[in-house]
Amino acid sequence: MSSIPSREYNQYLSAIEAANDSEDKEALRQIQKQLIANYGPTNDDVQYLIRKFKYYV
Repeated sequence: MSSIPSREYNQYLSAIEAANDSEDKEALRQIQKQLIANYGPTNDDVQYLIRKFKYYV
């Protein structure tokens, strides 16, 4: 399983932080869908980023 390129990883992390700050659960849901669609649910980077969600989606 390939890891997420660092630039893209940082973009996802920034988007997650912004969605957490604004309590935007729908944005988190969309980010989760993109991560899983692009990299799969078992990818270590994907799992780590999803754990950064402040809210369950």
